[in-house]
Amino acid sequence: MATTWVAADASACGTCSVGDPTLTIVGMEQPKANRARTSAMVRVRNDSIGDSNVDELTLSEQRMEFGGAYSPTDRFSLSLMMPVVHRLITEVNLAEASIWAPGDLDFRMKGVIWRDRKFAPKHLVSLIGGLEFPTSTIEYGPEGRPLPLEFQAGTGSWDPIVGASYGLFMDPWSLFVSSIAIFPTTGIGDTQASNSFRQTVLGQYQPWTFLAFQLGVEFRIDGPGYIEGVRDPNTGGHITYGTLGIVAMPHEKALIQVTAALPMIQRLDGTHREGFAFIAGVVYEI
Repeated sequence: MATTWVAADASACGTCSVGDPTLTIVGMEQPKANRARTSAMVRVRNDSIGDSNVDELTLSEQRMEFGGAYSPTDRFSLSLMMPVVHRLITEVNLAEASIWAPGDLDFRMKGVIWRDRKFAPKHLVSLIGGLEFPTSTIEYGPEGRPLPLEFQAGTGSWDPIVGASYGLFMDPWSLFVSSIAIFPTTGIGDTQASNSFRQTVLGQYQPWTFLAFQLGVEFRIDGPGYIEGVRDPNTGGHITYGTLGIVAMPHEKALIQVTAALPMIQRLDGTHREGFAFIAGVVYEI
C-alpha cells in the first residue's frame, strides 16, 4: 500500500495528493500545500428586464472566465477569476447593442477553520473573503453618459465578498455547501448594484474514478439597486435555480465540467426574469 501512495503522489495527481478520490472543480477542492490549478469556463445565460411592448430589454450574455487557484498551505487557498464578456442587448423596438469587454476581476481567499483530520478529511469548514475589482471598461452613449448597467460588462465598483463553506467527502458521495454575500459600492455612472446573498447546495455521486454526477440548488437574494440615488424598480427579490451537471477526468491532471441551471422559483422585483443558464469548462492541475 505504501508503494501505491508514493507512485500516485509522484504522478502529481491532485486527488491522490490530498488523499481523496473526489473529482472537484475550482473552489470546491481540498487545500494542499503548493497545489495549483488553472481553469477556463464559458457561461451562457439570458435575461429580460422591463415591460413587454413598452421598455423591455432582452439580454443574451456569453462569458468566458479564466481563473486559477493556489494553496500555499494545506489550510489556505487563493483564487483569481478574470471574465471576458459578450453582451447582446435587444430593445423593444428591435434595436441591438453588442459589446465585447473585460469584466470585473474576482479575488478570493479561503481558509480552513476546522477539519476532522489532516490527511483525507471527511469534513471541511472554511471561511471566505474577497474583493471584486473595477477592471471592466465603461460603455458610453452618444451623449457621453455611461450606459445603464445592463449594457456594461461589470459594475465598475469595489465589491467586498464574505462567506463560509462546508465540504463533506465520503467516497463515492460528496456534498458542498456555500454561503456568499457581496456588497457592491458605487460604480459606473453613479450606480450601485444590489447587495447579494448567494446560497449553494451541491451533491455529487461518483460511481467511477473518472466520472461524477452533480445535482444542486442555487438560491440568491438581491437587495435594491440604485441609479443616481434613485431605486431601480427592476432590482431586488429572490430566485432559485436547480442545477444538473457532470464532472469528467479524461486525464489525471484535467477535469471537464458541464452544468445546466434552470430557474425553478422567481420572485424578482419589478419586471425582471432570468432564463436558462449553461456552463462548460476545463480545470487543469499544474
